[in-house]
Amino acid sequence: MTTVQRRLQVVVKVSKFCNLRCRYCYEYDELGNRERIDPDRLHALFTSLHEHLTEVDARDGARTGVDFIWHGGEPLMLEPGYYRAAFADLRAVFGERTHRHVVQTNLTRLDDDRLALLRDEFDSIGVSFDVVGGLRVNLAGRDSTRGVAANMLRLREHGVRFGCITVLTAANAHRVDEIFDFYERQGTSFRVLPLFDGAFADQHAGYDVDNATIVSALTRLFDRWLASPSAIQVSPLDEYTDRAIRHLTGAEPVYYNRREWLDVILVNTDGEVYAFGDPFDDPRHSLGNAFTTGLREVFTGPGYDRSASAAELRMAANCVSCPFFGACSGSYVADGETSARDLADGAVRACVVERAVIEHIAWRLRDIPDLAPRWTAGQAEPVAF
Repeated sequence: MTTVQRRLQVVVKVSKFCNLRCRYCYEYDELGNRERIDPDRLHALFTSLHEHLTEVDARDGARTGVDFIWHGGEPLMLEPGYYRAAFADLRAVFGERTHRHVVQTNLTRLDDDRLALLRDEFDSIGVSFDVVGGLRVNLAGRDSTRGVAANMLRLREHGVRFGCITVLTAANAHRVDEIFDFYERQGTSFRVLPLFDGAFADQHAGYDVDNATIVSALTRLFDRWLASPSAIQVSPLDEYTDRAIRHLTGAEPVYYNRREWLDVILVNTDGEVYAFGDPFDDPRHSLGNAFTTGLREVFTGPGYDRSASAAELRMAANCVSCPFFGACSGSYVADGETSARDLADGAVRACVVERAVIEHIAWRLRDIPDLAPRWTAGQAEPVAF
């Protein structure tokens, strides 16, 4: 059998329960819900996933590795024994299949047992940390920044590597230089994530951002990164830079096709499965249920066909006329997060931010010889999600 390495990311919304009340959280209405995915349902997910991948790997002559991204809520509100038992069960089910465990955490709880869990059981750690802005608060409305920074220091002291995610809002978009300088001093790679749509109307009043603000912040951040000798990775700018370099160097074109392979799925707490970028708060977009119907049906059913058709529609509306198509596969609009600010004519997502930032990067890099080594030298810690 010809071996072709490919990966599937499975984002597991293990619980919505959280000890913070970040003012922009898209799960805000559910953060008090203590429901979790119980071990029997996790076992059903693991078994169904392994059976499905065994079948499609045999069909495709491929071997698929799986990245489990444990998400919330706040995943570390669950006791460490929950994860140790789940990971042991997964090893028994998966056998020799390659897999990794990633956690996205607010890092407000870091006792000795959780520190050992992060050090010994997880392959990658993403810390949600905005550096500035004051929107990540606890139930009493107190800013969590100082306590999380102290826990990040504790991780470093114990040799635990991690990356960070910073949500871009009107409260910090004008301070991206300060954000970059903080992470550069720490030697920490990070992802900038523009604000999602909120959980309710007017949730983001006072700190929402429009596309022009996002483009301005990301292009300024790229210029700051370009001028730095640091090897830290800044996402999604590293991805955009790859597309710009492919465009400038005339690389072999690549084109995204969701019908061939979907590399990220999200499993909600109730087992409903969604393609990355589809609104997982809307059952109409569900591909099926991992706990009841199994993943073979999820990937072959009518929900999957609807999702793939919608991705194709977004690509047709955006990519055909884009000068970067081929250097960029089209995945940003196919799989990109839905956001009201990105809807063209109220129906089809428009590729506004990505195209503008890639264009800026290509313009900045156009006269730099031997582009690739500058952007591949860093050994960055992956940022979770």
